[in-house]
Amino acid sequence: MEWNQKLRDFITCHFDDDTDSLLLAAGHYPDVDVVAAVEQIEARRRLRNKLPEWFAAADNLIMGGRVPAEQCSSEQTAKYKRGLVVGDSLCDLTGGMGVDLFYMSRGLQRAIYTERQTHLCEAARHNFAVLGAENIDVREGDGRELPLPDVDTIYLDPARRAEGDKRVYEVADCEPNVIEWQDELLSHCRHLVTKISPMADIHRTLERLHRVTDVHVVAVKGECKEILIEQGERRGDGEGVVVHCVDFLPKETVAYHYPLSLEASAVAAYSDGGVDAYLYEPDVTLMKAQAFRALCGQFDVRKLDANTHLYTSPVLSASFPGRRFVVEETMDFSSKMLKTLKRSIPQANITSRGFVLTADELRKRAGIKDGGEVYLFAATVGGRKVIIHCRKA
Repeated sequence: MEWNQKLRDFITCHFDDDTDSLLLAAGHYPDVDVVAAVEQIEARRRLRNKLPEWFAAADNLIMGGRVPAEQCSSEQTAKYKRGLVVGDSLCDLTGGMGVDLFYMSRGLQRAIYTERQTHLCEAARHNFAVLGAENIDVREGDGRELPLPDVDTIYLDPARRAEGDKRVYEVADCEPNVIEWQDELLSHCRHLVTKISPMADIHRTLERLHRVTDVHVVAVKGECKEILIEQGERRGDGEGVVVHCVDFLPKETVAYHYPLSLEASAVAAYSDGGVDAYLYEPDVTLMKAQAFRALCGQFDVRKLDANTHLYTSPVLSASFPGRRFVVEETMDFSSKMLKTLKRSIPQANITSRGFVLTADELRKRAGIKDGGEVYLFAATVGGRKVIIHCRKA
């Protein structure tokens, strides 16, 4: 792609146009690479909310393509990773669009971007210059074949697609395989940060990595976006692996930090078969980290059942890391009750936890519309199947 003023003007002028129509009308623009322009337009659209700082400078930036724009980190999660960097030098071995490195390298003396795709390297050189990131050096090539630099922190985001564009989730199936490469990587840095799939099994991953210090489960607006594994130099004074659950919600940030050993040794407190005045649903990051038992002692709540990850208490625990509800009524589940539920509650948000029906199945059978200010939790409590009618605390 030849990046020139005519192409830039075309992108700006047609940014809000239908891209399929633009491609069909490509013959009307003989002096413009319409295919490249459409690729740039669609990539920019993906950055509007994801990377507001980059989008503001988008007229002067070259996007690496639709797929890199879709797969790159958001501005929030990239800035979060800046806090994981140790020392004054950083190397990203899987550069991509360069979003992570751009934010992680702020304030550092030296940063190295590594990428094997030529067009991404060219875009990164251009974009870093436009964005004023003068401390970043770009090198082209496969990070596994190029000499590894000696830096304070190494970061990598292994590709999660195998042959045939098949998605993979386990660390050993990703490229590069950090499990096989970790010893060599750690010999060239004080600190190693690896981004893994939010679908990966955290505990199985930890069994295969060594010198792990911290695990971060990061979500944005209630959706788990990434899991970050830190290895090497310990940044805190605590012993053992520390798990950090962080969810950037629109009006607040949920944050819960705990030693993995605390969860392993904690004993859960269970409800005696009833539901108290308040109900709690752990944040999605806690659910992913499987932080279930230690919550009972830390927030003075009780689990409804061994496999029902909902909690209750007679007094509101305002700091509980998740959603908090006031219980209006607890109803024993039956087909007869389900038939009459629509008349009293025609619309509700339904959640199923450890129940015989999924939320969609329950909604369909009850004929209840989605949404509104009423919340229904289908759950098992001390062996009983119940529907818990709630409103937000």
